[in-house]
Amino acid sequence: MRRFFLIFSLFTLFSVGILSAQTSIAGLQPKDARTMGMGGSFRVFSEGYAALSGNPAGFAGRGTLTLGDIASWAYFKPTPLNIKKALDLANGQLGSTESSAFLESLVADNGFGGGVSLGLGWAGKGFGIGLTAISDSVAEGSTLDTAVFTTRNEANAIFGMAWPLELGPVTFRFGASVRGFYLLETNSSAWTFKPIADNLLNGQPLLLDLGANVLRGGFGMAVDTGATLSLGPLSLGIMVRDYGYKFSMQESTIDEITASLTVPSGGQDLFKLAPQYSAGLALRFNQTGPVATTFYFEADDPMSLIPLVSSNIEAIPSQLHIGAELDLLHFIFLRAGFNKGLLSLGAGIDFALIEVDAAVFSEPLAATGQTRTGIALQGAIRF
Repeated sequence: MRRFFLIFSLFTLFSVGILSAQTSIAGLQPKDARTMGMGGSFRVFSEGYAALSGNPAGFAGRGTLTLGDIASWAYFKPTPLNIKKALDLANGQLGSTESSAFLESLVADNGFGGGVSLGLGWAGKGFGIGLTAISDSVAEGSTLDTAVFTTRNEANAIFGMAWPLELGPVTFRFGASVRGFYLLETNSSAWTFKPIADNLLNGQPLLLDLGANVLRGGFGMAVDTGATLSLGPLSLGIMVRDYGYKFSMQESTIDEITASLTVPSGGQDLFKLAPQYSAGLALRFNQTGPVATTFYFEADDPMSLIPLVSSNIEAIPSQLHIGAELDLLHFIFLRAGFNKGLLSLGAGIDFALIEVDAAVFSEPLAATGQTRTGIALQGAIRF
């Protein structure tokens, strides 16, 4: 226990160092098919490779070696009409006017874009180490002429440890990880989407004639911590991610990056990652049997729920990530969830070494109060 309190104290002192940074920005999370298929839940109780981007307490679980994990997602409403038009556009069967109108409808109704995450690493038996890369881009606006484009890209090198403690029927896990990262993103003014849309519709490289556009980038370090407590089928968990020192970011144009073959770093502008606090509850039944079920209830900002208990308790479910997973023969997985009230569905197959997952999800956009729908696919090779 002395080691636990020493580590906790060090992380507390570490967090004080972020207070003098000038600008707070959000970190970047992968939108993998398993998590998104359960309404954005599972991060607090993540295990294996998922603990590298979730709760490092999961490093105390069974060990898994991931040789490669790739997840991709697209912000796209998969309605029959949208699917048909997208296929017609890909096959060159839409005229220029109809193509522009279709792309504009996607941007205006839902936002248009997507992302990808790549990674490999070991997680379990007390420690985790891995490399991950995440990219997410989206165009938003009411018309193609007024829409803006933003992109965020992050590369991470992660090393963490976890300690299990069993006290009779209670199992306690505590974990922490140190994460070095490089962040590259559009600056606060974003980019005009129209030139990118024209390149897309005309079959040109997306960055053609965009050399004057600006990206900002920089290196930083963050600490992630978390803990879970389990008693029988019930588990409680808490996770704090993106505690980090201030770091600097520099702005460069695409032309400057291309000419120098280096990414921007250093600079005078100081930033810090905004810490993310999450808590959750999980219920697991018949985990060793042929049919197992798991339910997750997680909150991004658990303290914000306290006033709702007395003033508007009916609104609490709309502030949660709620997910359920049905495990059939430890081979086929069916998933469903509510991402703060928005329905998500998913499924997966786990072969001996290969995992494949898919999901259709919706998510709220805190900045605008609107919602966005997307599809996600994921594949991995694990031992």
